[in-house]
Amino acid sequence: MTVTTSVTPWVALSGILSALAVLAVPVGLVLVIVGLVQFFRPAETPPDPEEILKGRYARGEISLSEYEEMLRTIRGEEP
Repeated sequence: MTVTTSVTPWVALSGILSALAVLAVPVGLVLVIVGLVQFFRPAETPPDPEEILKGRYARGEISLSEYEEMLRTIRGEEP
C-alpha cells in the first residue's frame, strides 16, 4: 500500500503565511522598542557658536584676526 500526498498551492501558501506571522511578532517588538527609545531620547543641543569658531581656527580655516573679529561679533562686543 502506497500513500501519496499532494501539496496544493493553498497548503504551501498557508505554511508560508504562518511562518511570516511567527516572524512578524519579534520584528514588530524590535521596531516598537527602537521607536520608543528614539522618542524618549533627549534632543541634541545645537553646537555652541564659540566652539564652532574655535574648531575653524584650530583647523586653519580662518586667521587669528578673523577669529578675533568673529568672536567679538558673536559676543556682541564693539570693535
